[in-house]
Formats: sequence, structure tokens, C-alpha cells
Amino acid sequence: MATTPTAKPSTFIQEKRRQQLVDATITVLAETGVAGATFVAIAARAGVSRGVINYHFADRAALLDAVVVHVYSLGRDEVESSVQSASTPAAAIRAMIIGSIAFYARHIHEMTALSAIYRSDDVDAVGRDDRGEHSAEMAKLTVILRRGQRTREFRRFDVDVMAASLRAVLDSAIGQLAAGADPTRLGREIGNLFDSATRSETS
Repeated sequence: MATTPTAKPSTFIQEKRRQQLVDATITVLAETGVAGATFVAIAARAGVSRGVINYHFADRAALLDAVVVHVYSLGRDEVESSVQSASTPAAAIRAMIIGSIAFYARHIHEMTALSAIYRSDDVDAVGRDDRGEHSAEMAKLTVILRRGQRTREFRRFDVDVMAASLRAVLDSAIGQLAAGADPTRLGREIGNLFDSATRSETS
């Protein structure tokens, strides 16, 4: 009876090499954008041959995809727990804002690279609206906003508009942080802004 070949599991060394290439890609993206993130430039940054990249990634689209997956994974690991442990919807929104701003400040190169991918019209760069990670992130935000309305902690508003507005403000914060803005002050001000925007008059 013939057996079906199974895929060879990734080794520790292979995973380390893949992460090295993702890190090099992030650096190149942050410096030059998607247009400059060629395999030649990334290989030079990583100190490897172009063939090493081809071995680990089928094409540039796969490498850019790995960057996006990596950045979202970092964000979940560093921000999500404080949001989930918040005692009220308002506290969850503030935790998300302050946690996100602090995360952006710690990982400004990663966020600059992610923004470059999302802004690009390059065929290898998938837009944010087509990413499942973004859809899941926005869905979690709308759940919190709707819960706040059900408990009357939040006033009545269009949840989708509020979620999109919060996302847009957080997007703008990346550029401010890259220019040297203080993350503590920025997080506090944005938190206060959306507390005022969402809070019920009776809460």
C-alpha cells in the first residue's frame, strides 16, 4: 500500500532563519517602503543570498504576508490580555487605546512597515480590508462598543462609524510616534477623546 508523503516539519533553525528574513524585511520596509523591499535589498540587509529567501518563501507576496502575520501576532500577545481583563466596556476601550499606543511606540519599525504594506498598491501587498486579522480586530472592537450600549455605559451611536473613527485615530498615531510624540500623553489624550465620544450622559 502506497503511503502519502508528509510535509517535513520546520526545524528550529528554519524558523530562526524565517524570522531573520521577516525582521530584515521589516527594516527595509520601514526605510524604503514596499517599492524598495526587493529580494536583493532584503537579502543584503539579512546578510544572506537571494536564494536563501527563495528557499523559505515562495515569492515576495508570501514574505510580505509573513510580516503582516508577525506584527498582528505581536499585537495580540502584548495588548489583548489587558483588554480582555478590563472590568467594563469603557475600561476595555481605554485599555485597547493605551495598550495599542504603547505597543506602537515599542514596535515603531514594525508598525511603519505594516503601514507601508497597507498603503501600497503593489500587486504583492494585500490591502488591510482584505486581511482576516483586521476584520477580526474590528469585530472585537464592535462587540465591546455594542456591549457598552447594552449596559447603557455608552450613548447611542453608529457602532461601525465609531469603530472606524477609533481605528483612523490610532492609525494617525503611528506617524506622530515616529515623529517623537510621547506615547503616554498620546494614549491618555486619545483615551479621553473616545471616553467623551462614547460615554452616556447618565454613566
